[in-house]
Amino acid sequence: MKIGSKVLLCAIILLVGLSSFIFTGFARKGENCNSSVLKEQQQPLSYFNIYRGNTHSHTIFTWTHGAHRVDGMTDLSSPTEFHPDWNVPQGIDWRDYSTISLNPEEYTNRQGLPANHYELAIENGYDFYVVTDHTQEPSLQPVSKNNPVWQVMLRTADEFNKYPDFVALAGFEYSRNTTAKGGRGHINTIISTEYVNADHGQRGPAPPWPEANWSIPQFYNWVKSAKPYQSNGYVVTGFNHPQPDQFNDWDHIDDEIENLISTFEIHTRYNKIRWEAYIRALNKGWKVSPIGVLDNHGINEIIELPPPTIVLAPELTGEAITRALRQRRTYASWNEEGELRYAVNGFIMGSTLDSTDIFNFHIEIKTPATKPDERVRRIRILRNALDGSDDVEVVTEIVSTGNKDKIVWDPVIEDHSAKYFLLQIHHANDLTENGDFNPHGSTISSPVWTGR
Repeated sequence: MKIGSKVLLCAIILLVGLSSFIFTGFARKGENCNSSVLKEQQQPLSYFNIYRGNTHSHTIFTWTHGAHRVDGMTDLSSPTEFHPDWNVPQGIDWRDYSTISLNPEEYTNRQGLPANHYELAIENGYDFYVVTDHTQEPSLQPVSKNNPVWQVMLRTADEFNKYPDFVALAGFEYSRNTTAKGGRGHINTIISTEYVNADHGQRGPAPPWPEANWSIPQFYNWVKSAKPYQSNGYVVTGFNHPQPDQFNDWDHIDDEIENLISTFEIHTRYNKIRWEAYIRALNKGWKVSPIGVLDNHGINEIIELPPPTIVLAPELTGEAITRALRQRRTYASWNEEGELRYAVNGFIMGSTLDSTDIFNFHIEIKTPATKPDERVRRIRILRNALDGSDDVEVVTEIVSTGNKDKIVWDPVIEDHSAKYFLLQIHHANDLTENGDFNPHGSTISSPVWTGR
């Protein structure tokens, strides 16, 4: 029996499509349906480099508080004096923000302009650095994409992106400091063309400082239409230093904003982990990956601390770094030099899967022989609690007692109800004196979401 050419062609197309489905195992949801995103998320682990930087910092444009002042200002009518150890640039008056010098050479300690921050980041081995001043500050009023200070922030990042092996990005911190009309919380947005503010209206008359105006639901609506600066890269939005019940207890979520808010500051300056807040956000449905930040209001932390934000990206460009942050390819660690990469069913960490009950993990962790305290001692795979409580539970784990530079683990998990999986890693420095592990470990991965 002969087969017509059209029938044969259809059969071939069907087989190719079927084999592609078998290979990948999944359909994708939401923004992940973009073919270039899908292709990148299925690249081998070796495709992704580890880059370290900082996505949260404040310069002299955060005028009311920081390392340059003795105390923070609560009202512009009651300014606080400059710190006695700060070498004040000539002509700056502690009572008048309009006297801020725009010459980076005049800033020599404690605080400076974006240019001073970027210079120190380069000198101290940062791969990328983001300036995110508070937009309620008087220096950023009136709120406008043409505001002179905002333009200085954008142009300075452009200038430092000419340096090799370094990415400079500009953003802002939206700071909602009242529970009225949608809850309290701070949020960073990176490389947007415009900025908004919780204390002054972008549209319409601005209320007296610091009376709140822009609510969190309003801000979420703005994020949905935010455009990247010069159409280069991806607007990145994330939750800053959250408490367990902030953002109106993680309310106002919908499918669109769930895809657009991508990061969660699980530690600041390597201090206490915000574990309970992070798990609650995940269990409320937010797809956020953990990051560490400096949230520095001065320059000293750039010198004193290693870069805390860790990103998996194929190359060191603004487009690649912001795409990685948007796609949740991050992990948080209190260790300086370890490297974590993992995939599930061929999709890199941070991805969302669909239509499967079998999860094939491939986990690779590297630690240097020069850092014996960073050697891996336990790897746990966690999922949301089976009983629906606001918690996680251990699916499986392995314990390591050796001193391997690289650990590879390939567990296969059958699960019919998990919303997400993530890795919790304990290192040698997580062991207590009596040989027990501390509760949370010192490396936390981005989840892989199951699509349920």
